[in-house]
Amino acid sequence: MKATIEIPDALYRQIKSRSALGGRSIRDVTIEAYQNWLAEKPAPYGTSERDSATVADTWLAAWEALGSDVTEAAVDPRTTREILLEDRR
Repeated sequence: MKATIEIPDALYRQIKSRSALGGRSIRDVTIEAYQNWLAEKPAPYGTSERDSATVADTWLAAWEALGSDVTEAAVDPRTTREILLEDRR
């Protein structure tokens, strides 16, 4: 079957260059990419959004904890804003 897809020019040039260096056709590389994608175990429907939200929540919590640690360890009890305002005077 023939199919036409649009991909960014820069990506196509990279694929064309790498496939040529490997002595392979873009068609072969594309088929392999689809086969590899199909071989992956798909996530249950709808879990990717929840997983992304969980990862984002975990990341944000870690940054907030780090910010709290830095604030508590600060020698100067003033906020950054207070320090900057005083320096400008």
